[in-house]
Amino acid sequence: MRLENKKKFYLTVISISVIIGAISVVLLYIFNWNAIIQSYLTHEGALGVVLIISSRIIILSGMVIYTFYKWFQQEQQYFSDLPFLFGIFFLFLVFGKALDLFADFIYFELNETLVLNVLKTRYFIMIFDFLPMIYLSTEMILFSFSLRSRFNRLTNEEMRNKINYRLIFSILLIEFIAGFLAPSVRSLTIYYPIIIIPSLLTIFWLFRFAYKNKRLSQVNTLILTIGFGAYLISQIVRPLAQFIIGESDVFVIFAESIDLVIFLVIFLGFYRESKY
Repeated sequence: MRLENKKKFYLTVISISVIIGAISVVLLYIFNWNAIIQSYLTHEGALGVVLIISSRIIILSGMVIYTFYKWFQQEQQYFSDLPFLFGIFFLFLVFGKALDLFADFIYFELNETLVLNVLKTRYFIMIFDFLPMIYLSTEMILFSFSLRSRFNRLTNEEMRNKINYRLIFSILLIEFIAGFLAPSVRSLTIYYPIIIIPSLLTIFWLFRFAYKNKRLSQVNTLILTIGFGAYLISQIVRPLAQFIIGESDVFVIFAESIDLVIFLVIFLGFYRESKY
C-alpha cells in the first residue's frame, strides 16, 4: 500500500471509530435523559461536576487531535510510534470521562443492572486506555532483561516481540474475564484499583527507566515520570479522600480537578523532548 493511501486508510478508520463511539455515547445520554435531568436537579453540585468533567473531555480531545496530527506528520506510520500510543491513550480516556459523567448522574436513578453494565463498559474502556502504555512498558522491561547475560535469547527482537504479544494477550484475557464475571457494582469498584495501580506502577517504571538510560528522547521522560508518578499517588490516595470527603459532588470535583492538572503535566511531557 502506498504511503498516501496508507495514511488515508488509517485516518478513515480512526475517524469512523471516533464517530461511532461519539454517536453511541450521545444515544446513551438521549435514552436516559429524564434520569439525567432528575439527578441534575436533585444534586446541588451537579453543575460543578458537569463543568469539570466537560473541561477534561475538551482538553483531552485537544490532546488527541495534537498527538494524531504528529503521527500523521511522520513520513511512515507505525502502531508502535509514541504519538500513536499516546493518541490512543488520550482517545480512550475521552470516552471514559464521557461515561464517568453519565455514571455520576444515573448511579442513584436507574436500576443496578443498567448501572453495572455501564460501569463494566467503563471498566473495559479503562483496560484499552492503559493498553498502549502497558505495551510500551512490557516492551521496555523485556529490553532491560535482554541487557543481562542470562537473558541473552531476548537480544533477538523478534523473540522479544513474540513474548510481549503473548504477555499482553494474557493480561487482557485475565482482565476481561474478571470484568465479564463481576457480579455487582461493588466488585467492579474493587477491580479498579487492582488494575489501575499495577498498570501505573509499570508505566511509572517505564519512563523512569527511559530517563535513567536516556531512551525515548522524542518525549520528556522526566516530566512523564513525574506525571505518571503523581497519577499513581492520586489513585492510591483517592479511596482515602473519598472516605474523608464522602461520595459527593465535592469529592468528584476535587478528584477530577487533581487529575486535570496531572494530565496537563503528562501532555507536557509528551509535547517536550528530552535534552539528552
